[in-house]
Amino acid sequence: TGKTWQWTGSTTTVPASQSVVPDPENYTITFNTDGTFAAKADCNQVSGGYTTSGSDLTITPGPTTLMACPEGSMDSLFLEGLGKAASFTISGSDLTITDSDEGTMRFVAAS
Repeated sequence: TGKTWQWTGSTTTVPASQSVVPDPENYTITFNTDGTFAAKADCNQVSGGYTTSGSDLTITPGPTTLMACPEGSMDSLFLEGLGKAASFTISGSDLTITDSDEGTMRFVAAS
């Protein structure tokens, strides 16, 4: 909690794919100690709640601004991934969120 994490890439199993985020600073999430989060999904701001139990993680996106992001934006992929979160691991300055389909979102702590 209290750190801002920048999304750097994802893998999905269905369909199998990998993506690298060209501008990680445009896709961030900060988990607050009160069970809420604040995120930036390119040109939109998102807030919501989260719960953890051991390594289990549930993220519940709430209000989102509805700006039209530029072509090539990964905002919908970012929000979809957060909403499917099932577990997490932290290793040093890296956060990996795994979803219910065994796909992953990789984050690095912002400096």
